[in-house]
Amino acid sequence: MKKWNSGFTLIEIMMSIVLLAIGAALALPSYREMVEKRQLTNGAEQIMAFVNSTQMEAMKQNRVVTVSYSRTADNNWCFGATLGATACDCNETTSTETDFCAINSAPSVIGNANTGNLDLLKSITGDGAYSFDPIRGIFLPNTDNSIDSLIAELSSPSQTYKLSLTVSNTGQTILCSKDSSHKVPGYSVCPVVSS
Repeated sequence: MKKWNSGFTLIEIMMSIVLLAIGAALALPSYREMVEKRQLTNGAEQIMAFVNSTQMEAMKQNRVVTVSYSRTADNNWCFGATLGATACDCNETTSTETDFCAINSAPSVIGNANTGNLDLLKSITGDGAYSFDPIRGIFLPNTDNSIDSLIAELSSPSQTYKLSLTVSNTGQTILCSKDSSHKVPGYSVCPVVSS
């Protein structure tokens, strides 16, 4: 009696490999898009959480909290916070310096490294610092009142998805899709501001 070995033929194995390759080729672009959206929203939400926490800190301590920000390139940006009306330098790394960003001796800085070194922050409009009122948590513009809000533009690495983070003069922080052609699912399109 002959005994048959059960197994796969060469044709069956090749067909399985071809089907797996086709499935992977179809799934890869949507996976990349999903990863890019998640990286962008994660980075934007971290910055928004930082801004919101500084606003809460002002009201909790009943003191003005000043947020400083700097951007010289997509991969070189930061936000920092300190108690009082004097701005700190979010690029300062020496904790003994007077312009080091800290609240109650704890460093208070977020930058490109905190958001995965993904170069997400494309632009910031404003004068480099603003403060939160300790009573109502409203946005206090700089001394010459040249700005009344902060707008930070963030973009995915491929520029397919874009978010806008705005701190209004009422202290409200809004995170929305920059426009309909770069819409991020789950975020409404930013309202058009008329001049």
